[in-house]
Amino acid sequence: MHQVSVIIPVFNPTEHLAECVASVLQQEYAPFEIILVDDGSNNHCLATLETTWPDELVRVLRLERNQGVAHARNWGVQHACGEYLAFIDQDDLWPPHKLRLQLEYLDAHPAMDFVIGQQVYFLSAEQTQAPPWLRRDLLQRSLPGYLPGTLLVRKDRFVTVGFFNEALVSGTDDVDWFFRAKDRGMQSSMLADDLLYKRVHGNNLSQQVTRHQQELLRVVAASIARQKNTDK
Repeated sequence: MHQVSVIIPVFNPTEHLAECVASVLQQEYAPFEIILVDDGSNNHCLATLETTWPDELVRVLRLERNQGVAHARNWGVQHACGEYLAFIDQDDLWPPHKLRLQLEYLDAHPAMDFVIGQQVYFLSAEQTQAPPWLRRDLLQRSLPGYLPGTLLVRKDRFVTVGFFNEALVSGTDDVDWFFRAKDRGMQSSMLADDLLYKRVHGNNLSQQVTRHQQELLRVVAASIARQKNTDK
């Protein structure tokens, strides 16, 4: 049986975290372990919720101070025991078939290093309208999911690409990882199935639009520079 480590970065969670973890626990292919990395939270939601989860499956790692989502994901990877890595953010949801479909695909395509899928944005109950960074016509539609939440990657391949860049703090550390994977020649595929339901609310990191765009330009420039060095 394959061993899948699911890593969930957590910071000052709300009740959405209970739904997130439930969607992981309800996978048709059960994960080997679920690692929640508490990134210096100062509320009590996680401490209350963790008493409801099975101890043999769910681990909570606590960081003394908030160091950002990239650091939290990396910390989870360093403590993961599985041969495969999956990630989901604390507010998001997986359909029950997420891990099963991806494992079946990687089994059938051993040359593939990782597989992703489609994502679907949905408005949180407390969010009355789409935020400025997201067009309303993109809600409830299947969109290409270049996000950690759709990713299933062989752990040794993740290590080859390298950890998430902790210097990127405005939501582009994942974009940078996918660029680095491409530049390293990693083989991947995108499934046509919806594998992530991305909750949209007032605290989404990508709402820091200006800083996000500035970081994104740096990430793209770094990828172009790597490609030029490879072509020499």
